[in-house]
Amino acid sequence: MYLDFYGFREKPFSLLPDPDYLFLSTKHKAALDHLDYGLTDQTGFIIITGDVGTGKTTLLKHLVRNLDERVKVAMIFNTRVGSLELVRMILREFELNENRTSKVRCYRSLYHFVAQQYALGNYCLLIIDEAHNLSRQTLEEVRMLSNLNEGKNNLLQFILAGQPLLKDKLEREDMRQFVQRITMDFVLEPLGPNETRDYIVHRMRVAGRVDGGNLFTSQAHERIYQASRGIPRLINILCDGALVYGFADELKKIDAKVIGEVLEDKKIRGQFFREEPRAEEADKAPASSAVVRKVNALSKRVWLLEKQFKEFQDVKSDQTIQKLEKLLAEESKRASKAIHECGQKDLIIRGFRERIKHLEERLKIQGHNRAKHQPKKS
Repeated sequence: MYLDFYGFREKPFSLLPDPDYLFLSTKHKAALDHLDYGLTDQTGFIIITGDVGTGKTTLLKHLVRNLDERVKVAMIFNTRVGSLELVRMILREFELNENRTSKVRCYRSLYHFVAQQYALGNYCLLIIDEAHNLSRQTLEEVRMLSNLNEGKNNLLQFILAGQPLLKDKLEREDMRQFVQRITMDFVLEPLGPNETRDYIVHRMRVAGRVDGGNLFTSQAHERIYQASRGIPRLINILCDGALVYGFADELKKIDAKVIGEVLEDKKIRGQFFREEPRAEEADKAPASSAVVRKVNALSKRVWLLEKQFKEFQDVKSDQTIQKLEKLLAEESKRASKAIHECGQKDLIIRGFRERIKHLEERLKIQGHNRAKHQPKKS
């Protein structure tokens, strides 16, 4: 409709998750870094949560597209299923025969496959999108799949992505065992005002318009951000509608008035938007944002600490031991402070605290063994 008029090869604001259009904002870049860190570690669960339309699926598709060919991926989108059907879907994604009559046979088939891939030097990755729809029983089934291992090596890695409801489910007391296996946890936040503008320009340039920054006025960008709150899917809905309206009126520039017209039409049709937050909700927003930042920062620090521990644990230097002891003490204080500030219900942070305790215990054992084997001074 408007492609030729505005100089596009294809629609720039499609609602389908397309990795070609991924905009690496600071938030999305950080999320991708967390995914890379977690996959390099090759242990435990990686959790990505974010509001509806923040770009989780697009990010995952970008990740899969750029993985090493040795990584064998099963990607699940339909999560309103029981535990047996989920395992069958995983077998199907790995191109195995899923027509098994029992869960035991499904597990046996999956284990043989991942063990064979491990022997060939390959890695198996299970990605579950829309994971917030998984029932408690199915989440427990996913946790059981993490027991597939060869000695100390995990044969299957996990990425779970979903809406904030996923975090709520994991914060239940009966999910403690699951939480203890989380090695990376990241909350994907909406775009900021400047990122919203850059996101719009980026998509238009990918779609073929070289001067993408000259189509929407600065006031239009501001209006889009206010209405969408930086959520990419809502930005796409608004911008696509604005291009249709602009084409109909043969406008060379899209201004704030056009955005307002699209908004009114969407509201009348019941298609759009959350209203502006009430005063009491606005007061809570900074605290929620602070929790997200603390969890994301703590997640990355604990991962780096564990990586450093692995690198240093065979080194025979007392200075190295002292450095690790200092780092562990600092992270322990940060985790305790985060638990106090974010509330006792946040099991994710408590999970990081328990992992730090585990490292402390390993360090004590290592120090004890070193002392035992050191020659006595005459």
